[in-house]
Parts: sequence; C-alpha cells; structure tokens
Amino acid sequence: MKGKDSGKDSGSSSSSSSGGSQKSSGSSGSSSGGGDVVDLDLATFEALVLKSKDIWLVEFVAPWCGHCKALEPEYEQAAKNLKGQVRLGKVDATVEQELAARFEVKGYPTVKVFGYGEGKSYKSAYDYAGERTAAGITSFGANLAERADIEPDVFELHKQNVYSENCNGPIICVASFLPNIYDSNAKERKSYIEMVMKVAKKNRKHPFKWFWLSAGDQLDLERDLNLGFGFPAVVAISPQKKMIATMRGSFSESNVS
Repeated sequence: MKGKDSGKDSGSSSSSSSGGSQKSSGSSGSSSGGGDVVDLDLATFEALVLKSKDIWLVEFVAPWCGHCKALEPEYEQAAKNLKGQVRLGKVDATVEQELAARFEVKGYPTVKVFGYGEGKSYKSAYDYAGERTAAGITSFGANLAERADIEPDVFELHKQNVYSENCNGPIICVASFLPNIYDSNAKERKSYIEMVMKVAKKNRKHPFKWFWLSAGDQLDLERDLNLGFGFPAVVAISPQKKMIATMRGSFSESNVS
C-alpha cells in the first residue's frame, strides 16, 4: 500500500494472526482456482470436513450447470469474506458420484452445511436454503461463527504477502497502527489487540478484514498516510476503489466501530 490513493501495495504484512483457540489447524486442502474455496473429493472429505471442528459449507456442482457458474463468483467472494471463520468447499458431483450419492444430491448447485465441532457425520449435514449471493452466504456463515464464538482473524502486518492475500476485492481492510512495544508494554499491546477483536466480532457480518502493525515499522507508509498525530491510529482501505480513510478521534471500541 503506497500513498493515499491506493491500497494495492499496502504495508508489509504477515500471516500471523490472533486467531481463537477454536480454529482447526488441520489439512488445508487444495483451493479452487487459487482462491479460498477448497476442492474436495471422497479421499479428502472425511479428514477435512467430518473430522475437523471447522464450520463448513460445501457445494455440489456440475461443470455444465449454468446456475453453478452463476453462483461461482458469489461463493468465492463469500469464502473470502468468511476466511478464518467458516470454510467453503466444492465437490464436482459428476466426478465424485459416490460422495454426491451419500448426500442424495438431486440438483445443482446443492450446498450442504456442517456445523461447528467434532462428531460430524454425513447425516448431520443440512441444506443451505438462503440467498445465493455473497452477502447472503456471508451473513449465514457469520451467524454460525457467532453462535460458535469463533474469533475472526486479526492479522499482524509485517510482510507484504499477508496484506496482498487478504486485502483485495470488494472489502474494507481496517489497519490499526499500535504504539511500538518499546514505547508501550506487552500488557497494553494485548489490550489494544483484544479491543480490535471485539470490534471485529461485532462486525463479522460485514466484509471487513482486520490488521494491526507496530508504529515505526513502516515509516514511509506512516508519512504517506499523515499519521503524525500519534498512535494508536486506524486506517480503513478500500482496495477495489483505491480509497483510504483515517479515523480522527480516540482509539476506543465505540470509535473504531
């Protein structure tokens, strides 16, 4: 992210997050088309879906299905919005016929829901009956994550790739510049991140991504953003519109919200 008019190159970021203890660290599977939707087959389904604690939405599709093609960009955007809270997968039912038969899939696309926790089974899945839009799927998934008290990702920005991977498309990225640990202390740093997490939880239904970084680590970026008024500071970035807004006011839960 260079300068005020572009979120494209924003700050250096890293994949380390303050994620909650409820998140699974199991196999990640392969992503569909390099995105956030995981391609599943009979061999991976049990390990990735049934044996994980994660909440899953799994769509069964056919390559020739027009409705499936229409859903694809919406489903991919929902997967991006829900990343870190709910996992989205996809099964080619024309290839994985045995898997589709176990769920008695009759039409395409069919989306099955697997709730949070262990002990999932083929019989525990139920059909998603909401809107087939990114907003509808995101809202539904966020409600599931809220009930399970799954913490959204709050990424620490100290490498470019985490920003690049998580801040793109029609979302808003919220970056908190926190006082350097040498000017503060570990307890205060922890309280700041916990406050950001509270705001992230309250706003989990909205297409926001949350980041934090230490003041002084990105001096050129701070100058470009005119953050000379002190820290903590909060900047909201629209990567799609290439616009940035800076919060003017105290760093509080209500103000950030």
